[in-house]
Amino acid sequence: MNVLLAVDQSRNSSAATKFVEALRLPARSKLYLLYVEETQAELEGPDHFPRMFGQLREELSNMRQKTMAKARQLVNRRAASFRERGLEVHPEVVEGMPAPQILTAVEQRQIDLVALGSKGLSGMKRFLLGSVSEWVLHDVSCSVLIVRGWPRWDAATSSRGMHVLLAMDGSPDSWNALAFLKTLHLPSSSRLTILHVVEKPTALITLAWVSGHMDATKFAADCSRTGQQAGAQLLENTRCDLMGEGFEVETKITEGHAADEILKAAHDVRADLIVVGSKGVTGLRRLMMLGGVSHKVVRHAQCSVLVVRKPAKGTTE
Repeated sequence: MNVLLAVDQSRNSSAATKFVEALRLPARSKLYLLYVEETQAELEGPDHFPRMFGQLREELSNMRQKTMAKARQLVNRRAASFRERGLEVHPEVVEGMPAPQILTAVEQRQIDLVALGSKGLSGMKRFLLGSVSEWVLHDVSCSVLIVRGWPRWDAATSSRGMHVLLAMDGSPDSWNALAFLKTLHLPSSSRLTILHVVEKPTALITLAWVSGHMDATKFAADCSRTGQQAGAQLLENTRCDLMGEGFEVETKITEGHAADEILKAAHDVRADLIVVGSKGVTGLRRLMMLGGVSHKVVRHAQCSVLVVRKPAKGTTE
C-alpha cells in the first residue's frame, strides 16, 4: 500500500502522524512524507525606494530559507521514526499551495491512502473557503484519512486500543470500506461498532399519503420492518466477515438520515475513527461543496474520519 502523510508544524499534523504510527500497514507498504511550504507573494515596492524594498526582499528570502530548513528537519525526524518501524519512507519538502501539491503527489506516486490533519474551520468561513482537507477530499482519487483532534491513545502507550465506527449500508462502497479497514490492522484491544441506518423512503410515503391508494402509516411501518430485517442480516454478514480479526465487534441499527445517525452514534460510543465509503460526488454538487453522506460526516464529525474510495493495491496480505 502506498500512503501519503501530509505534514507541517501544526498540532493537527502531529495528531495525523500519531494516528498513522498506531496503524500496522501491510507488508511492503511505502510511506511518503510530504511537507508543503506555502508560497508567499513576491514583495514589490515603488521605484523610488529600491534599496528599502531590496533589503526587505532579502530578509524575507532569509526567513524562507530558515523555514525550509526547519521543514526538512521535521520531515527527517518523522521519517526516522517511521523507518524504525520497518517502513520504506520517502520524505519530501516542496513549495507551493498545499492542496494542489498533495493532489499532484497522489497521482505521481499512485497513492492508495492520504492522511492529513483537519484545520477545523467552521461556519461561513469554512463554507466559503473550505480547507486543505476538504479540497483534497473532493478532488483526490484515493481514500482519505482526515485526523481531527489529539488521539486519546498512541502506538506505544495505549492499552485500550481504538474505537472505530464503521457505517455499512450494503453497497459496494461500504464493503470496500470494510476491506480497507481490515488491511490497516488496528491496534490490539480495539473495538468496532458496525452501524446500519434504515432510511425512511420519505418520498414514497408522501406519495402514498397524497394518492390515497394505500394507508401511508401502514406503508411506513412495513418499510421500517423490512429495513430492520435487511439491516440485521447485513450486520450479521459483516460480523462473520470480521471473524478472526482479533477485536471486539458490536452492531447497531438506527433509523433516520444516514449522516445524522452516523454522527450521533460516533458521539454516543466516543469513536476515535469513523469509516465510511464514498459515493464519488462530482459536478455542480462538488463545486458547491454539498457532497453526500461522507462529506457531511467529514465536515461535522468530532473525531477522525476515513473515507474509502476504492480498494488499495497490495491489500490482500
